[in-house]
Amino acid sequence: MNLQIVCAGIGGRGVLLASTILIETAIKAGFKAMASDEYGMSQRGGSVVSLVKIGDFASPLVGRESADILLAFEESEFYRNLTFLKPGGVALINTSKKSLSTDIERLLKQRKIRYFLLDADTIAMKKGMIQSSNMAMVGFFSTLKISPFSVENIQETIRQKVKAKLVEKNLEVFQAGYESAHSSKLKGDRKNL
Repeated sequence: MNLQIVCAGIGGRGVLLASTILIETAIKAGFKAMASDEYGMSQRGGSVVSLVKIGDFASPLVGRESADILLAFEESEFYRNLTFLKPGGVALINTSKKSLSTDIERLLKQRKIRYFLLDADTIAMKKGMIQSSNMAMVGFFSTLKISPFSVENIQETIRQKVKAKLVEKNLEVFQAGYESAHSSKLKGDRKNL
């Protein structure tokens, strides 16, 4: 399996932790994995991008229109990093909106990009862990059924990578993101399935 994932957000939103969880989950499952992180002004709320490659790759960089998946931890970072996503790719976008603009939806449809909107911030806030919206995103991501990113594999990695005192709350947010994906599917809200 070869898989290229772009995790994009702003500083302090857990982008690097989320990408670490994906990498560690893949490695534990026996896959080769690597990443390249860009986080220059992240401490001041600037952009953070983590390029994750799983499989037989020589370089950690992801080229234009090469990524299979874009995890956008902020809606603005979805627009900024959309050029990474290949035709036929998948985008998961953290936003409180119920839909994207007509022009963007048309573009995504032309490029056969499936996308999912998730209000990860509200999910995390309801659990008293606003800084853990990344876990809601990863929980939703686990429903896409991409090997080796099963719910169980990711939960095990969260237990190992998150500080012990925060593990249970992070797992609660992860589970809420996972459940949100299933309830959205039942309501027919998931776009372009």
